[in-house]
Amino acid sequence: MSTFPGSPLLLKGAIIDLDAGKPLASVIVFQYNPDTTTRRLDARSTGGGDNVDRSEAFRLTGPPKETITLSVEIDAPD
Repeated sequence: MSTFPGSPLLLKGAIIDLDAGKPLASVIVFQYNPDTTTRRLDARSTGGGDNVDRSEAFRLTGPPKETITLSVEIDAPD
């Protein structure tokens, strides 16, 4: 942190991925805390479309696709 009295206040944030299979956590650090954070999971499945046979079992082809969206508002002095 700077000792200059006019320097902006820095608020820091991070996304931490905790996995039982890995001894160390994955960390993504950023300088500002986001205004909003959104996490979305989309299933990866076979088939799809309008002409799906409803008698077929719903099958997943792998882990879900994960999307994380952050919204940050930054002022000009920052």
